[in-house]
Amino acid sequence: MQQFKRFCFVGGFGFVVDSLFFLLLTQFTDDVMLARLISFWLAASATWLGNRIYTYKHQQFSSIFYQWCKHMLTAHFSGGINLIAFWLTKDILSIPVAFCFGIFLGVFSNYFLANKFVFVSNSN
Repeated sequence: MQQFKRFCFVGGFGFVVDSLFFLLLTQFTDDVMLARLISFWLAASATWLGNRIYTYKHQQFSSIFYQWCKHMLTAHFSGGINLIAFWLTKDILSIPVAFCFGIFLGVFSNYFLANKFVFVSNSN
């Protein structure tokens, strides 16, 4: 349970990064989906770093770059769920509600994949 709490804390930080960059980028472009994609990528990188040094700090990992690549792969899978939900609901709900709804749905697959694929310790 402690690990899930840490994961959620880091995810909360990622949400702040995502939200701030999304709001900033929408000031410079009318392309909401472009702003959403860029803010997501920045947030995914921030959560990888946060989870590596905080949530899974007790584990030993060999390759930083390889782990980051695995994280980005799984984050994009979970992000696909996030973005599809956002895209499907952005015209029905308000943009901020659609934004949060997408993030909420992506969290479930993200946590599962982080534990099973990304942050797997090398000590077997």
